[in-house]
Amino acid sequence: MDNLANIQINMYLLFLCLLAIKQFTKGNYWLAGLLIALGISLKVYPVFLLFYFLYKREFRVVLWTLLFVLLLNSVSLMVYGIEEGLNFYLSWQRDVTPRSFIANHKNQSLFGVFLRVFTDMDPDHGLYTNLMNLDPHKVKLFTYFAIATVAIIPAYFFRGRIRAKTDLSTLLEYSFVLTAIPLLSPIAWKAYFIFLWPGIFMSYALLIQTPSNLKPRKLRMAKAVFWISMVLVVGTAEIFIGPHLSDIMESYSLISIGTVMLLLLQLYLHQKSSEFDRTKISFSFRKNQFTAIFHSRNDSIVIFLGFITLHDIFTELLR
Repeated sequence: MDNLANIQINMYLLFLCLLAIKQFTKGNYWLAGLLIALGISLKVYPVFLLFYFLYKREFRVVLWTLLFVLLLNSVSLMVYGIEEGLNFYLSWQRDVTPRSFIANHKNQSLFGVFLRVFTDMDPDHGLYTNLMNLDPHKVKLFTYFAIATVAIIPAYFFRGRIRAKTDLSTLLEYSFVLTAIPLLSPIAWKAYFIFLWPGIFMSYALLIQTPSNLKPRKLRMAKAVFWISMVLVVGTAEIFIGPHLSDIMESYSLISIGTVMLLLLQLYLHQKSSEFDRTKISFSFRKNQFTAIFHSRNDSIVIFLGFITLHDIFTELLR
């Protein structure tokens, strides 16, 4: 709802990322690079998808992306001139970027969470949830350190080059990276968390609608984690509990906590991907709202997480 009500472009950025992944799986590296570059040029945080391809040593996508980033962003230099255009970029780095690290309760990124928990910075809501009163700059550095340290876990699980672009485990890597984007951005309002949809699609399809060889107890636990994360991420929206309670839930970073749970769940599914029957995966929402097409072929699976008309869902909710 926030994406439409506040004229946000996040769902279009997600669309660009999904199209880029789709083109990558088809071997259209230049087109994948163009789509990622366009997303980065509109809002910088799709850059994490570029980092993923760099880590996986998919250098053709990386080089095409860097080329198109330079070309797209050179437009401003042609319009304003080299000197003034560069001044705009430097001004953004010097003046805008430092102001991105805020403790506002609506900022559900990890940076916002750590600032609310470890500093007495104003959350703009009157509800302070801090456990300590540390220096904000040191907390910012600690957040970087914590992210870098925890990132070792998925980096280990995702090690090695991509062998099958449409393998189930690889698709879970794509969805994991997209899910992590709002947490890693310095500022992440609720509208940013539309990037969780691919992870939600994948988790729901595997846990709810796909036969597996997981032990019943482990399957029940995984489903419990999924539904709890959905309550924290979706159930705390204003449309369900009202603006006041929603602000309180955001002060306690429940959206962030739910997102972390969804990330951990995807890591678990990634490690257990061989336990699922790939020939029987099925997933669909009501026509003209969301679509995820799963097409099985031999031992591999081609999944295109289609992003059809989010507008229909939000229009129904707004009525």
